[in-house]
Amino acid sequence: MILEIILFLSLVLILRHWLKRPKGLPPGPRGYPIIGTIIASNLEQIVDYRKKYGDVFMLNFFRMKFLYICDYKLMKDALGSPEFSDRPSYEFFHFLTDGKEAGVMMSNGQRWVNARRFLLRNLRDLGMGKSSLDEAIIHEARCLVEDFQQYAGKPSKFPESLNIAVLNVVWQMVASRRYDLYDEEVSDFIKIMRTLLDDPTALLAFFVCPALEKVFPKIVIDKVFKMEALQKIVVAAKNLFGKTIETRKAQLDVNHPENVIDEYLIQMNNKTEIAEFFTEADLMKVIFDLFAAGFDTTANMLRWIILYAAKYPDVQKRVQGQIDEVVPRGEFPTNQHKSQLPLLEAFIHEVLRMSSLIPFGVMHTPTEDTYLAGYLVPKGTAVFSMAGIAHQDPRYWESPQEFRIERFLDKEGKFISHKEGFTPFSLGKRSCLGESLARMEMSIFSAALFQNFTFSPPEGEEEVDLAPRKLPMSHVAKDQDILISVRN
Repeated sequence: MILEIILFLSLVLILRHWLKRPKGLPPGPRGYPIIGTIIASNLEQIVDYRKKYGDVFMLNFFRMKFLYICDYKLMKDALGSPEFSDRPSYEFFHFLTDGKEAGVMMSNGQRWVNARRFLLRNLRDLGMGKSSLDEAIIHEARCLVEDFQQYAGKPSKFPESLNIAVLNVVWQMVASRRYDLYDEEVSDFIKIMRTLLDDPTALLAFFVCPALEKVFPKIVIDKVFKMEALQKIVVAAKNLFGKTIETRKAQLDVNHPENVIDEYLIQMNNKTEIAEFFTEADLMKVIFDLFAAGFDTTANMLRWIILYAAKYPDVQKRVQGQIDEVVPRGEFPTNQHKSQLPLLEAFIHEVLRMSSLIPFGVMHTPTEDTYLAGYLVPKGTAVFSMAGIAHQDPRYWESPQEFRIERFLDKEGKFISHKEGFTPFSLGKRSCLGESLARMEMSIFSAALFQNFTFSPPEGEEEVDLAPRKLPMSHVAKDQDILISVRN
């Protein structure tokens, strides 16, 4: 009897401790004892929580804390402050380097500062955001147009060439190399990557609870939680990027570096100040970060642009009309035409807003215990800046559910480049490293495609499906049949 009383009192104390929320934390659901609340991974959940708890709320999953910021101005305050400049230090993010911090995307501290500074300087020197890169992008746009012509006149899925055409632009800056639009080696690697990107649910479970590895047998970890697929990516990445590095080593001219890898190897060998953390393993992760961003993000946005053009044919026709007025037939649009194509720019930006490709942003974490909107945010908390919520916030957008390119045009029809509530490339020092390159690519590729083709639903199908695929924390366009028609 005494033992039962002790056990009962112990359970009461444990539950009381669990249910008692520490003072100063943002509001949020208590969840289940010990387990807490499963991480919210789609916008519908976030909308429901926001209605109940406000623009800032927190979820707890075991000992992990997740903060969700749902107001643009609060996002701007948080991401613009040095206290929120880190990424969460989860080993899972560094699967390519055996759990050791590396690269630029998910690194922190001076390692991240050096890597970002190095890449920005060298990518800009190689033409990122400048008209000097026009030639490379136009060449890929021309190849893409030629490939799309093969699919014209009949319903087809999005051509796979989109991925490699976009990748080739950054890859020439990284490694002085371009791939054929159906290069077998790189296509196979992209397919392996997609096995995880297309459904990362199981891996996310492993990420939020690394202890699963100790609970389940290896066959379950490999098959159910997709660790086997992850290992295939590691092997394929090391093979592809390892060969790329070795090729650049063999061709390296220290007096005339041609690309990012060349410059990295020179800085590493000379042990310069910026190369404090440079190693070949780190270089491989840097390449992986650039590769993943190069083939995936911009290519996915081009898919959304095509779908919205097919959904809104009158808007597509207006954009095409302006392109025809500005760019002579037989010539390809360039970065120099951008200022003369406000309808195209407004169209692209409204698609960026409506699609919200990365609706949760990329996770941040405070470097120390800090405060936001009067709430305590403990060090180590994973912070989501909810771009997908900001882009649908009526405080910043009138009738946010409606597609209106006029939001990005002034009364004279000129393009408005900055809008409150608009954050497709994130904010602050951790904003997208390749934003200026992505903007160039979207503008030139989109202009070339609209100049040469009209996109519409297949005959007999009235609607285009603009609902994103059901994936956690991302808005990827559904692969569906589109009719590509050659313009006369």
